[in-house]
Amino acid sequence: MPPLRTRRIRPQPQTSVAVIIERRRSVVANAVIAIIFFASHLLGIERPLPRPMHTSILSGSLWIDEILLGHPDRCHRELGMSAALFLLLLAELVATGDLADSRFVSAQEQVAIFVYWLVHGSSQRELQERFQRSGDTISRYLNKGLSLFATSSFYDKYVKDPVDYTPAKILEDPRWYSFFRYWQDVDTAAVRSMEFMSWPMSLSNTSLRYRDRHGAITQNVLAACDFDLLFTFVMPDYEGTAADGLLFDHARRNGFALPPGCYYLADAAFPNCDMLMTPYRGVRYHLKEWKQGNQRPVTPQNPQELFNLQHAQLRVVIERCFGVNKRRFDVLLSRPEMGYEQQALMVGAAAALHNFMRIHEPINDLDDDDDDYDLNGHPFLGEREEVEVLDMIPVVGAVEKARADVRHDRIAQAMWNVYVQDHPDLQ
Repeated sequence: MPPLRTRRIRPQPQTSVAVIIERRRSVVANAVIAIIFFASHLLGIERPLPRPMHTSILSGSLWIDEILLGHPDRCHRELGMSAALFLLLLAELVATGDLADSRFVSAQEQVAIFVYWLVHGSSQRELQERFQRSGDTISRYLNKGLSLFATSSFYDKYVKDPVDYTPAKILEDPRWYSFFRYWQDVDTAAVRSMEFMSWPMSLSNTSLRYRDRHGAITQNVLAACDFDLLFTFVMPDYEGTAADGLLFDHARRNGFALPPGCYYLADAAFPNCDMLMTPYRGVRYHLKEWKQGNQRPVTPQNPQELFNLQHAQLRVVIERCFGVNKRRFDVLLSRPEMGYEQQALMVGAAAALHNFMRIHEPINDLDDDDDDYDLNGHPFLGEREEVEVLDMIPVVGAVEKARADVRHDRIAQAMWNVYVQDHPDLQ
């Protein structure tokens, strides 16, 4: 039997104090590293190096120079006006002291950013890419443009009451001059057109006050224009449920007035009063109602129908003015993502720029519409229902209304007396 093998057990060396301290330091260091790593990950302290986004060789200023020096049609498509008119606009804003070059953005680019936004209704991201600017820069100059065009001397210069004289459209046309010029015993009167319109808007607060009868979020705008398609009065910033009478009453209480002998042509949703001449209610009025397909137009059968027809042919100018303005500036239909006050300023800024363009560049394809202007092709511009008349607030006294009704009937009867002379079958 072989001898048993014995296993020798070696004694464990005793751990020194220095080794224990070193191990503890290592554990603490690893714990600190782990805490720093997770903290940087959760708090976003450690981020990759920033990478510039707007690196296009064609910067905003270079693109504007290319547009202004390029084909004329290209400038009209991009900026809505000719290069000469854009430079005139820029020079006028600089001359008034309201506009100047900033440290990084020239005055020319500031105006171009705002005008391009009005014409195309672009989002801020699209503007950032187009002009190779940051979102903060784009937002800053959009707000500056709203203030510049809607609240400064530029707005006061181009949106104002016209000279108080009978417009050439009425003065030179015997169909209207002999009738609409009369107002009490005044021989001449400044006749203009007035209307209220709903403009689409976006709101984070979807309050019922801002929803119209179709459920869309809108702001109501009371506006007036002359027969040269120039806005003479604009009052935005009203919720979509506000009635015409309420807007008119608020305007009159805040200084909206006319000299004696002047009045506006308004639709039947407004009250008939000294300042407004409205059509007869419940009587054929809109121009399309006077046409029956390809058949012969309907002939007026009484003084009220004749008055409404003549009234509609004159008042259509305000609807043309709204239509031209909305086709010229896509931002009015784009529901821009900005505050309610800014969207209200947007309407005034568009009206002021529209007047500037009409005065200095009147020859434009958008303005070559005839009297039979078609409203159905424009969103939020269709003819309104008579149900809105029921919501009208009585804002005129009985004496004033009776005086306006007498004027109404006198003009209608004078028109009819002349009309039946050319149509013996109506006598």
